[in-house]
Amino acid sequence: MTTLAALTSAVLEVAPGSQSACELTLRNNGDVVEEYRFQVVGDAAPWATVEPGVVSLYPGAETVVVVSFHPPRSAAVPAGEVPFAVRVLPTEHPESAAAPEGVVRVLAFTDTGAELTPRTSRGRRAKHELALDNRGNLPVTVQVDGGDPDGRLLVSPRPSIVTVPPGQAVFTTVVVRANQRLWRGQPVTHPFQVTVTPDDGARPITLDGAIVQSPVLSPTLARVVAGVLALVLAAIAAWFLLLKPAVRSTAKESVKEPLTQVAEKAANAEQLAKEAKAKAEGSPPPPPPPVQPPAAVHANYRFRLENTVANGGTTSGSPLTLGAKTSLSITDLLFQAPQGDTGKVELLVDGQVLLVFSLANIRDIDHHVATPVDVPAGKTVTLRTTCTTAGPPLAGSAANSCRVWVLLTGVSHTAP
Repeated sequence: MTTLAALTSAVLEVAPGSQSACELTLRNNGDVVEEYRFQVVGDAAPWATVEPGVVSLYPGAETVVVVSFHPPRSAAVPAGEVPFAVRVLPTEHPESAAAPEGVVRVLAFTDTGAELTPRTSRGRRAKHELALDNRGNLPVTVQVDGGDPDGRLLVSPRPSIVTVPPGQAVFTTVVVRANQRLWRGQPVTHPFQVTVTPDDGARPITLDGAIVQSPVLSPTLARVVAGVLALVLAAIAAWFLLLKPAVRSTAKESVKEPLTQVAEKAANAEQLAKEAKAKAEGSPPPPPPPVQPPAAVHANYRFRLENTVANGGTTSGSPLTLGAKTSLSITDLLFQAPQGDTGKVELLVDGQVLLVFSLANIRDIDHHVATPVDVPAGKTVTLRTTCTTAGPPLAGSAANSCRVWVLLTGVSHTAP
């Protein structure tokens, strides 16, 4: 062998976001001046450098180069041992290439986040969504607890223990219910807190929320009930004081009609009945009652649109296409972009842009539509994404691609 290469330390430790280095000793045992180039191979190659990158050695001479490792502080770099090799490539004698091997121990780090949506809800019982985001390079298990300072609420996380893989977000539900009904008066706001405690010893995360409880009997309803009672009492009084005496007087006058007139009317009525019976026997049967057309069918509707687009690209993805007899009223939209991408997201209805969001502002957005968005039958709903820079990829997903989801919720109307 004309090339001798050895690492001074075959095992290194490095924390994500910092740097660690070792030396590689190189000797030229050949009989000509040799130029050497270096290449780090293995999973550590993207965050490894060799300085200097090219050296020249006279026969019998040796030198030292520095191999540095600087993994980013990202969930994409898992904790544990990462093997590597430094390929030493001679120019004059390529057949004498060497590749000393080593191991980099990437240390673990944790970075857990949480978000509660919506922060404020209405009603005696409401559901909140809790997003748990693990930005570290190890799985983390968290304990979710909830409560309120006044003891007027029952805060129930479902489930209360959640394991979040590295680089991913997991969504859970927090059900909040008032212990007692509010029968009358003004609406009351009850604050509560949700505490997320990671098992890695990190500081617990405290999230504030509130539920606005409205009275069962609102002031407007009380006024309406009082008005109805007043009208009923007035009608009863008018009957006994005015209408009932007048009815009695009219009845007494009616019975004074001569009995002879009653007899004549009875005879005339009998004759008319005989004539009507004779006509009815030769007349056609009455027409059947009209058939009422069937009513339209209404049902709850939920559909999920998804886009995956590479850096610098724009993708519309597969649209939601309604049937020829089915229309849709959209009431809620839940957007999700857990990678922290940058770019633009647009929601189009029949080719027209309805909503525009910045990817940098989206982790999870629950967008409630005050006035439902009506999509006519046969039309389409499309999610269009423009990816500027993709964030760290989710586990098991390709890098350099933005990922966006939207969940549409509403009511479908199917014509008969």
